[in-house]
Amino acid sequence: MGPLGLLLCADIMSQTRNRLLPLLQGVGTLTRQAHPDWIYFLPILHFCACLMSTLRYFVPGLQYLIVIWEFVMHADFPVSLVAYALTPKYAPLAAIWVVAAGTLWWYVLSRGAEVVLVKLKHRRKPVSD
Repeated sequence: MGPLGLLLCADIMSQTRNRLLPLLQGVGTLTRQAHPDWIYFLPILHFCACLMSTLRYFVPGLQYLIVIWEFVMHADFPVSLVAYALTPKYAPLAAIWVVAAGTLWWYVLSRGAEVVLVKLKHRRKPVSD
């Protein structure tokens, strides 16, 4: 390939780059995080507390972890009402309910807090003319 071929190739690459540049700039908005990381903290904390409290079934020396389960049951108040109703006959189902629905409950609460904070943030922004 001679010098003319190299110039032609460089020109084609430049044109392709100029056409793709607006598309690539739009990709930045697609990869922007939709939600802040803190909204996942409480659901993950709840799930980990549930997992930690189940260790008492597998390791006999960890029976004191029932305290964690009692705390989770009190912290999940609306969700735990169903679990309290299910416990006498269906204890495993009640535990699964607390883990699954309780984690979802904390996620919904965190998302609600996010919505409130976003509204407060927009309310505090001064209107510029």
